[in-house]
Amino acid sequence: MLLDFFTGIWPLYKTMAGMDLAKAGLIGGISGCIGESTQLFFGYFCDRGYRKLLMILGLLLASSILWVTCSQGSGLCFVLLLLLMLGSASFHPASVGWAGMLSPEKKGRNILLFASGGAIGLAFSQVIFTGILSKSGGHALILLIPTAILVLFLAFYPLPEQMNNRSLSLRAFLQPLLKNKRALFSLYATQVLNYTLMTAWIFLLPDLMRHKGCHHWLCMGGGHLSFILGSALMMVPAGHLSDKFHPKPVLLIVLCCALFSFYTFLMLPTGSTATTIGMLALTGGLMGTINPILVSWGNKLVPESPSTVSALMMGCAWSLASLGATWAGLIANTLNTDPIRTTLLLLGTLLAVGFFLILLIPQPIPEDIESF
Repeated sequence: MLLDFFTGIWPLYKTMAGMDLAKAGLIGGISGCIGESTQLFFGYFCDRGYRKLLMILGLLLASSILWVTCSQGSGLCFVLLLLLMLGSASFHPASVGWAGMLSPEKKGRNILLFASGGAIGLAFSQVIFTGILSKSGGHALILLIPTAILVLFLAFYPLPEQMNNRSLSLRAFLQPLLKNKRALFSLYATQVLNYTLMTAWIFLLPDLMRHKGCHHWLCMGGGHLSFILGSALMMVPAGHLSDKFHPKPVLLIVLCCALFSFYTFLMLPTGSTATTIGMLALTGGLMGTINPILVSWGNKLVPESPSTVSALMMGCAWSLASLGATWAGLIANTLNTDPIRTTLLLLGTLLAVGFFLILLIPQPIPEDIESF
């Protein structure tokens, strides 16, 4: 909750600071691409026994974004965003791998339950951030206190580690990922496409709310809260369905419904505040659930290296997908008519491509039929 809270600050802050969309998109996209690309590296060391250390490092680095209100100039903003993304890359494979190992037969439920906590933090980030800014003289450094408390808790928590003293080996690093490589590639590509759209959507959402003439609360973080909170609420039942059935049919249904909801929201005229909140929650619930289902599926394909495969499905995908903000800012700056909505309408086709990638993954043969 705390780490994903930090990741939600930049899309709103760039609007509050009146930054050019192209410049803000370049800062967010390039820092995310560089930072998240290290997640596979961190994931490998998580599986070698450094899980707790990397979780603590991730929280400390991510909290650097709280200094953004004290920064001047785009250069310092880029450095703070880069530290945030490095923190995310360090923390996520460590924590997701741990969640998946708690109950191997319920990986889907555990990982989606964990992801829902992160979604709650991300959902409330912009509303809490603006509230703290208004009451603390324009900065949010008070949030360093809960960060320090959680770091101390993790430092003394008896987290079991499995130390592996084998020397570093590129073959040992890549071997788990070569298992089921065809399915992993399709999952990875779908993750890139979905998260590219998610990144662009979150980046442009405050501007979209203003363009639609929505209530001020929706423009200043309420729309973001509604969108992300919807995903937090839908992740747990989606995890249960992924464990009960196979992730493939669940994911195909979610992708299809997400595509319909996404375009419906963009094409319909602005309704009441309650209707807008409901549509945002539904769209966010569907789009946000895709990510953890893909991660859970990847963990089931390579159960012996949970953090490494989680890093592939998250960090390596998020690295490329972070450029979604860059593409969104650049495309919107080149359009003269309805630039925000048109940009999102164009990027929405990425979901359709992801649907067909998942559709082409072979359905596994049930164990009882295979043994027969």
